[in-house]
Amino acid sequence: MSKDNIEMHLLSGKGCDIMISPMSASYVPSEDEPNTSEAHRHDYYSLFLLEKGLIKMFVDNECVMMSGPSVLLVSPEQVHHPSESSVIKGWVMAFDGKIIDREVISSLEHSNSEICVLELNNNDLSFLNNLLSNLHSCVSNRISAPFEKNLLHSMVSSLYLKLANIHWSKNLHCEKASKSRSVQITQNFKFLVRNDFREFKKPSMYAEKLSISVTYLNDTVKKITGFSATTIIQQEIVGEAQRMLLYTGKSVKEIAFDLGFEDWKYFTRLFSKVSGRSPTAFRNDRKIIRSEY
Repeated sequence: MSKDNIEMHLLSGKGCDIMISPMSASYVPSEDEPNTSEAHRHDYYSLFLLEKGLIKMFVDNECVMMSGPSVLLVSPEQVHHPSESSVIKGWVMAFDGKIIDREVISSLEHSNSEICVLELNNNDLSFLNNLLSNLHSCVSNRISAPFEKNLLHSMVSSLYLKLANIHWSKNLHCEKASKSRSVQITQNFKFLVRNDFREFKKPSMYAEKLSISVTYLNDTVKKITGFSATTIIQQEIVGEAQRMLLYTGKSVKEIAFDLGFEDWKYFTRLFSKVSGRSPTAFRNDRKIIRSEY
């Protein structure tokens, strides 16, 4: 392991905010996309719809086995790469997360460390296949019309709304999505944590940004997620630390400093408390697990 940083593939700068193509063995959504066989992450969201065949992919070093029909959603922070595939058919799509309403994305992901895979029935597969096929046709034959961009964005939004409903139907024990103040506060808090956890480590800092009290923030987040605000922050910190331990050659000290900790020993204690083992033990253990696949 010699990399100092996790490789980042960029959608920004390509002059588009949506890329889509039929699935190929390389999972590449465009001909000029960088090599995806090595571990990497994006500055955009990715969707892999498998209609038939078999895909083995690593997401944050977890082995994900897809045997169609199913959908894998990958967020910008998650490190991933394909391992193997067999007789695959489906779609690969990449898009700017700004297209999708924050509430819809939040309903599909509780934290950056979670992997979202949805199994599809025949009706769901038919609906998504038709939508992706039409989206691909529009992207491939994009015309200079006044509402063309709006049309494309609405199709991506419709796709994710359908996936959110599928996810909800498979998790009926979860509280129904709503636009209540509690849900909105929790979604905004998680959005801030995702972007600012390197700088802000305490709930009070986020409460100030949200113009609410720390007590109200904690009570609200606990009610909606089942976790305290502190736990959500720590999960994001440790999740990113785990990626850096797995996919870079940086030392524990370097990782601690990159994540905004002046005291690397304190970072080590925090990591050990949250994950149940030290950073070094985690790195070594995951190497052993990975070698078994």
